[in-house]
Amino acid sequence: MADTSTIRAERMTIAGAPRPSGRGAGALSRAHITALTEEWLRNLWDAATTGHPEPITPGPGIALACSGSLARRESGPLSDLDLELLLDRHCGLGRDAVAELAERLWYPIWDSKLGMDHAVRTIDQSRAAARADLATAASALDVRCLAGDDRVVSTLRGVLAADWRTDARKRLPELEESIQARHARNGDLDQTLDPDLKEGNGGLRDMTVLRALAASWLADYAHDRAEIAHHLLLDTRDALQVVTGRARNELVLQEHDAVAAQLGLDTDEMLRRVSAGGHTVAHELQATLRRALQARAPRRGIPRRRPELRALGDGCYVHEGEIVLGKGADHDDPMLPLVLARHAAAEDLPISDITARNLAGRTPDLPAPWPAAALASFVALLGTGTPLLAVWDALDDAGLISRWIPAWDAIRSRHQRNSVHRWTVDRHIIECVILAAGMTDRVGRPDVLLLSALFHDIGKIAGARDHSATGALIAGEALPRLGVDPGTTQTIVGLVRDHLALAALASREDPEEPAAINRLLGTVHHDPEVLALLAALTEADARATGPGVWTSWRAGRARVFVTAARRRLDEESR
Repeated sequence: MADTSTIRAERMTIAGAPRPSGRGAGALSRAHITALTEEWLRNLWDAATTGHPEPITPGPGIALACSGSLARRESGPLSDLDLELLLDRHCGLGRDAVAELAERLWYPIWDSKLGMDHAVRTIDQSRAAARADLATAASALDVRCLAGDDRVVSTLRGVLAADWRTDARKRLPELEESIQARHARNGDLDQTLDPDLKEGNGGLRDMTVLRALAASWLADYAHDRAEIAHHLLLDTRDALQVVTGRARNELVLQEHDAVAAQLGLDTDEMLRRVSAGGHTVAHELQATLRRALQARAPRRGIPRRRPELRALGDGCYVHEGEIVLGKGADHDDPMLPLVLARHAAAEDLPISDITARNLAGRTPDLPAPWPAAALASFVALLGTGTPLLAVWDALDDAGLISRWIPAWDAIRSRHQRNSVHRWTVDRHIIECVILAAGMTDRVGRPDVLLLSALFHDIGKIAGARDHSATGALIAGEALPRLGVDPGTTQTIVGLVRDHLALAALASREDPEEPAAINRLLGTVHHDPEVLALLAALTEADARATGPGVWTSWRAGRARVFVTAARRRLDEESR
């Protein structure tokens, strides 16, 4: 049994002990920490009541309750304790006795150096605190009794659940606003190089909200996917606290290697898993909140009403703010995912998760090489601009992107471990495609620009020394499968291989130097169309990298080089 002076160390020892590989080992460690902590707190209760030299007999109507990570049995080695001395009208203790009992409980916990959030409340006070703040209400739904009268805690749990179901329906917009504000403060878990594992978009706090949304009975989420991602994030948080010895949730750059070693992973793989886990939780929260907001509207008319569908054609429909399939959809047509994706992008609406997974499971693969209509539809999808991001994510989550471009697996959720880069490799590529879609009027071959943007960083895989050369090889294999003709493939492969050439010249060379212009012209094979494509791709790539990369100086230097190269080409053509 742990005493006040050793409980913190014993929790750290459990979390830091070697564990078997495989899923569930971290959860087992957290279960041991929970059991140890609960036993310790029950012993504190006994020592503060009947076991004290001046005993207090608690009697009915009073209990020590926990919420938060301890209540959910997800405590990390240094997780705070969220405790409440809870009373109801049956409590026979006077105010002074309750205050004395609270003091006897809180002081040993403070001495243990574990963080603690504590309160002494009646059921009505606890209920009022939860109703005053929806985030508090969401985290309090799991309240459990540690010692004393369990009936008091059960009563509170039932009241809080009923209040939550009532209040969530009315106050979901308020909850959505608070979630967005928190995400704006703490960033996206799947994209940030030093993510906040708890408060970031897709973090542990969002999983609490996700479970609470399910408890509202307004919407549910994919429990299997979200729970796996959640436990991966919990494992990472535990490892972070073990290696730092602090109750931290920010996975900062200088701790990456040590945390990865604690988890038995390569650093890049650890970051990839965190990114993928955060992406999954964020996606499930966004989709579940959207469905809950749709469901909160009162339904009039007969209880069983036919779904309201707006036909888009090709068996695609809009249903409650999502793109779904219905009557007329041909699941034997391998073009169906592309057709659905085009409709979703045109409407700027999300694809239903169930629809996307059904597509992936039921629709046959496109033949290799793709027919011309499929390639044209794919290029048109790439050119839809900002709506592409959500559509691509839905297709990728369902496994369709990997079927079309197998090399995508190697860059998914892959961090670049460089503060200049705002996004993971896969997200950066899609951001580059979105920006390139706004530049297609500058070039004669928009399809070449969009496909070059899609493949320009495909070579940023583990072990690649020159990602441009590696990417050119990957693009050379992938493009013919997509139905791209040999000449176009050769142009795109060249752009992928040389997509950094103009930026390098603009940064290091003198545009007045003929040799520098000759190098640029050699790169584009003295072809003015390829020069225009390289200029647009360079700008899209730089702007998609992060703020401050495509500065006015860099943009000006690139323009000077391109203008000088065009002038030389004009002279050569005379």
